[in-house]
Amino acid sequence: MNFARLKGNIKQAGFYIPFTIYFLVFAVASVLAWRWLHINPLQADTAFGNIFLLLLKVAMWFAIIMLTVALLSVVVSLVHFVYQKKKYGIQFKIDTDLKESELHQKQTVRLHISPVLKPFFGFIKLRLQYDQNHFSKKFSLLETNRKKFFSNEIDGIYNWPLPQIKEYKVDRAVIYFEDVFQFFSVAIDLPAKSNFFTHPTAKALAELKVAPRKTEETSTRIDELRKVEGEYLNYKNFENNDDVRRIVWKIYAKNKELVVRIPEIMDPYASHIYMYTSYYSIFNTTGNSVAEVPFLNYYKVMAWTVYQNLVKKGFDVKYIPDQDTAKNNSADEQQVVKYQVSTSQWHTDKQLKNYVKAKDASVVLVSSFSDPEEVRQLAEQHGKDIRFIFVKLTDGLRRQNLFDWVQWLFVHNEKNDIDVYKRAWAISPLRQKVIQNEKNLAAIIGQFTDPVVV
Repeated sequence: MNFARLKGNIKQAGFYIPFTIYFLVFAVASVLAWRWLHINPLQADTAFGNIFLLLLKVAMWFAIIMLTVALLSVVVSLVHFVYQKKKYGIQFKIDTDLKESELHQKQTVRLHISPVLKPFFGFIKLRLQYDQNHFSKKFSLLETNRKKFFSNEIDGIYNWPLPQIKEYKVDRAVIYFEDVFQFFSVAIDLPAKSNFFTHPTAKALAELKVAPRKTEETSTRIDELRKVEGEYLNYKNFENNDDVRRIVWKIYAKNKELVVRIPEIMDPYASHIYMYTSYYSIFNTTGNSVAEVPFLNYYKVMAWTVYQNLVKKGFDVKYIPDQDTAKNNSADEQQVVKYQVSTSQWHTDKQLKNYVKAKDASVVLVSSFSDPEEVRQLAEQHGKDIRFIFVKLTDGLRRQNLFDWVQWLFVHNEKNDIDVYKRAWAISPLRQKVIQNEKNLAAIIGQFTDPVVV
């Protein structure tokens, strides 16, 4: 632990070195060239020698002046930033750019910083510290507004390859002021308490045949009459044509009034689809990187895909989360659902039987971590009314084969997180248990009409 902490401290200290590798290369090359000229002296008192020495002096002074101007531009921008930070404060905003993310299928964040003065023909780069101990790479923004030559604000986007679909907490930003040659890179900290969440993207999925089972308003008529249970908290006075078996005798004993429960009806206007997505796990996934990253990401993507598929049918889809999430202030119902999906986690608290209200549910999503016995009990009782969708988590990783291992041993490829997860999953003690659980769940759900496995 102490070694890891020391390594992290050294790495963070490297963020604040005021010059770059380009400056080191330039300096080393200049010293070597100077020494070479001294080892091979020119002929004195000749026209060629005098002209060459003059050109060397001109080049040297030109380089010194250019480096001085470059350094001064960085210092001016830094002093301006520090002054504005102490005097008025710096505005820093970060948020996910949904449009760009969906367009390029990458996680895109939008950042805004003001007031800030860019070095003359130079650059401003950033590094973000998130989730306490993690740092992004140093990056520059793709600025969206380049109309002004001089501007005291930066507004742009960055395609950030974040590993998980979840809510991230940005703790601070490290802002770098760099000159036109990128020789000098002076860094300064900026506290940036901000949250943003990564969005799950929808995949292609065959159209689901789902019928609503809940009536909340008579806005959409359906083709098939569905049984809708009456609300047992509402009563009406007993009439001659009412079934005496519906009389509430407790109320009669207390108030001497004959009342009956409102019975269930065959409603042609059921318009709401209740979607239940279970993140309950019978396995201990804590610390398992494969379960916590690619499997969870895949499940969230499929949950969002199913939700979008149902919304396109024209019904009002009610997404019922199985865990408490922080409130999202968006007025758009779909954005609220997207936030709930993004921030959900595997848990062992709420079992399927305590989560799903069978009389309302139209769609129930279960994963490879779900309890087969609970799925069996729910399916046996309500399999004709509820559409069960089984998300096979291992499909989130392509099957590891012999060629992959040979390639990993003998061929040096660019680092790929998916390959790392596949190798970790191949030797995980949880692998065989999950595969067997998937077979059990697939067999149970396969006993009912039109099973869906994704």
